[in-house]
Amino acid sequence: MNFMKSSPSKYDKENPFTEPTIAEQWARSIEGERGLWRDQILYPAMNSWLNAFNHGDTVVLDIGSGQGRSSVELNGYGKYIGIEPSKFLTNRAKELYSSENRSFVVGNAYEIPLVDESVHGAISINVWFHLADLNKASQELSRVLKTGGAFFINTADNDSLETWKSFYVNPEIDDKKMQGEVKVPINNVALNTFYFQPNEEVIRTLERNGLKVTKVTKSLEVDGHTLFVMIEGIKI
Repeated sequence: MNFMKSSPSKYDKENPFTEPTIAEQWARSIEGERGLWRDQILYPAMNSWLNAFNHGDTVVLDIGSGQGRSSVELNGYGKYIGIEPSKFLTNRAKELYSSENRSFVVGNAYEIPLVDESVHGAISINVWFHLADLNKASQELSRVLKTGGAFFINTADNDSLETWKSFYVNPEIDDKKMQGEVKVPINNVALNTFYFQPNEEVIRTLERNGLKVTKVTKSLEVDGHTLFVMIEGIKI
């Protein structure tokens, strides 16, 4: 598959992971996280989603692919394309998971370097709550998905904001977001941005862009509150 040329983006400043030090901290945590929520809940759910429409030569896009771990946790696709704004994480993905049917490309959720209607399915894991412009991201997701194509978004459950706030160390908070050092399972990440986006608004924005939500599932309960919500659907 040919990729559109990617150049430095005005959106890069929105994502702390474009800084190599922050990206390395994130990579260390994900690579060390085994046997926890991702393995127990997320990856099985992703595979159930893929199995529902996979036809062997399915092209799957991963928006915000990090260092590419989902490329080996999903089973049975024809081709995997990981789009990631961090050059450090993209290079790490190539180092760890390169194969003939996997591509790792620098890009972001607002400017996906693919032509229209080029993928059968798209996943985005823990990216949506880092985005300031949900409408732009939803437009791009809709643009690159084939009609009838499926999507799987895992994002923060905004019904549990107080629990999420407890994971941040002295964050700066305004009416739109919080930002600061965050505790993740293996090690802290020095800078992370969390945008306040009601779950209902996430769903409405997807559907305004021709992305019909068919299933919403909450997961990972902490102190009586769920941390994540999995949103599945199709492009109509």
